[in-house]
Amino acid sequence: MSYGVGLLGNRAHQMSYGPILEARQDCRIVAAAEHRADKAGPLEERFGVACGADYDAVLEDPDVHIVSIATDFYLKRPLIARAVACGKHVLVDKPLSRTVTEAREIVNAAEGSGIRIVLSYPIRCLPGLAALAQGVRSGAYANITSYTHYFVRQFEDSDLMQYVSYPTPVNVNGGGELMNLGSHAVDYLHHLFGMPRRVFCSMRNAYWDEYRAFGTEDMATVVCEYEDFVATLVTGRNKLEEEGPPANAVDVTARGRWIHAEPETILLNGVALDLPATPVSYSDACVQELIDSIEEGRDPVMGVADGLAVAEMTTAAYQSAQTGEFVSLPLDDVNHPMIDPDEQVIEGYLD
Repeated sequence: MSYGVGLLGNRAHQMSYGPILEARQDCRIVAAAEHRADKAGPLEERFGVACGADYDAVLEDPDVHIVSIATDFYLKRPLIARAVACGKHVLVDKPLSRTVTEAREIVNAAEGSGIRIVLSYPIRCLPGLAALAQGVRSGAYANITSYTHYFVRQFEDSDLMQYVSYPTPVNVNGGGELMNLGSHAVDYLHHLFGMPRRVFCSMRNAYWDEYRAFGTEDMATVVCEYEDFVATLVTGRNKLEEEGPPANAVDVTARGRWIHAEPETILLNGVALDLPATPVSYSDACVQELIDSIEEGRDPVMGVADGLAVAEMTTAAYQSAQTGEFVSLPLDDVNHPMIDPDEQVIEGYLD
């Protein structure tokens, strides 16, 4: 089958996944929408399709079978729900939502619809991290006693906005780097071990005035307590004299084993293991998973249930950062503490 694709929003990842969809023989980009004119122009220029402000026009287009949603986070709940109602499959830039309430509404809208929704969590598909996940989930690495994941982007000391469009008011995207980059590390942890019993979090405005202006974090350390071990995530954006490579490394101790995993390598007690060849790159894997789940008629991995779990874990982290105490899961209070109670769900467009 050939799939018509609609692009919604013009965040950085639309420019990552749009070219992947464009390059596939079974996909063609036929429509686009972005409600801000300054962002619509680059989308229209890059992909050669008219880009209006009306998201519904794309969602209702009979030539569109798949929508790629890469908008600010507050727009995802209404757009995903509308996509489901219009019978469109969805690739959605992570995370699923700003709040637990929004995530639950998305899960409810998708339930029983037959619509496939895939979240873009490609680090699961990096060869080294995929091998670690396979070892953990198969039980090969038993009696785990510790887990630490450093996932930090490192940018040159200059105007951050030349790199990303992310720092925003809290009611738009739900926070700072824990919501953005940290979402990957939280999802990967949940993928390996499921939900923790308790979460503790320390957040800082350590480096970037762009985040400090909105009162959000550029660095976060999250401690997740499981039954027999504690997992630690260190995530955010570092500042260097000149741009450096991202830090993305996981260390695990298990019975008789120390495992060190990076994107392209995995070491077992200091010895590199052979990794199998991957059929597609990690960037292509999310798109491939969406197509496969559609054609195989199955629920996708990296689906809305995972998105809800990430929302619950990150909300617990923001609650903990405010109180200085551990927060238990499942949550007694699902409200994001930095967002007003009447804005846990938002209707309409913010500029």
